[in-house]
Amino acid sequence: MNDYNGYEGYYYEPPKLKKKKRSGGRFLAIGLIVVLASGSFGFGLGLGGSFHTETALQNLTAEGVNPSGFTSDSLVQTLGDTQNLFASPLAVTPESTVVSVIREVSHSVVSINTSIVSRDFFNRPIARPGAGSGIISSADENYIYIITNSHVIENAQSVEISLDDYVSVAAALVGSDRESDIAVIRVSRDDMEIAGIDNYKIAVFGDASLIEVGQTVIAMGNAMGQGQSATLGIVSAKGRTIPTEFNTLVETIQTDAAINGGNSGGALVNLRGEVIGVNTAKLQGIGVEGIGFAIPSNSVKEIFNEIMERSAVVRPFLGIARGATIDEELKAAADLPALGVFVAEVARNSGAAAAGMRTGDIVTSINGTTILTIEQLAEFIPKQNIGDIVDIVVVRSDREGIREIVLNVEIRDANAPRPF
Repeated sequence: MNDYNGYEGYYYEPPKLKKKKRSGGRFLAIGLIVVLASGSFGFGLGLGGSFHTETALQNLTAEGVNPSGFTSDSLVQTLGDTQNLFASPLAVTPESTVVSVIREVSHSVVSINTSIVSRDFFNRPIARPGAGSGIISSADENYIYIITNSHVIENAQSVEISLDDYVSVAAALVGSDRESDIAVIRVSRDDMEIAGIDNYKIAVFGDASLIEVGQTVIAMGNAMGQGQSATLGIVSAKGRTIPTEFNTLVETIQTDAAINGGNSGGALVNLRGEVIGVNTAKLQGIGVEGIGFAIPSNSVKEIFNEIMERSAVVRPFLGIARGATIDEELKAAADLPALGVFVAEVARNSGAAAAGMRTGDIVTSINGTTILTIEQLAEFIPKQNIGDIVDIVVVRSDREGIREIVLNVEIRDANAPRPF
């Protein structure tokens, strides 16, 4: 069993250019692989990303860049008590180039290097380096707050950030939300001052609901763990739902701006210099090119707000890490004993695991309500409170035969700390 929603951990290999290592994983879906963009993802990774300079430069004017700044409709509210959060937009004139936008936003994007604990063949803990990116999002009297992806800092024993890829400062976790794949870390202002880092800026977050397909965007981050880089592309689609080895992300922005290992947590920005998304994953497979994904800025701001207020996002969690709907067709084809939700994996340290649920069980009802689809299950769980006990009927087929078993499962918090 695995301790988080089907997340199978990271694979690391040494980079060729620096002494950093990179991490990643695989999720097979219809012959393709959706990979999270932190660290490396093994051999055969496509490093290229196609873009058309002529088209992009034409879009500088076509997108109607406003010399006086952004319109009031797209101004982002200041969240919480922290100062300058998502502050006033950059003033980008029609004469501005992609180079100037990158130069300006680079002061808001950091490289993140981590030491992440995994386990070897003998189940012994091993600390290995990982890489990702982050966006400077807010500050108060004592700390600077940085948004990144949850999978970038998952199981990290230490986290450091750098603006120039040479001088690093230790960071601490504020909170994370595995389901949305958003985390917030912070660095001390004093530590930044001691390190001589004073060229940072708080990022400007735009309104992702206003983006259009075809709009020019720039993906910025710590690509391949080799330091700051940027790639150019367009918004290819909106509202994409993608399954990854970490979770299922909904309403993402699809882009052909190259997003590679280490880009996770980095910024997807428009030509106003506004962050409209947080880079998180790419689609990889034979014949696949230029399909990356970012979490929309509006969703990011909501999660950021909750993390800053509570240090976490509370999410009721049953403990079924992976599952599938068994309909009549699948039941007949696989000779399964019942309709319902097939349990493909039980999350370690979850309420389901504690109650004795096993891989291969078929959930048929909860609290007396018949469950026929995984969608029903997904709709039921968020309505429960942490600590609730639910009665789950499963059909189990093993050496003792086919039988129904009632399990008393405690609803736990998906984001609660878990022993490694």
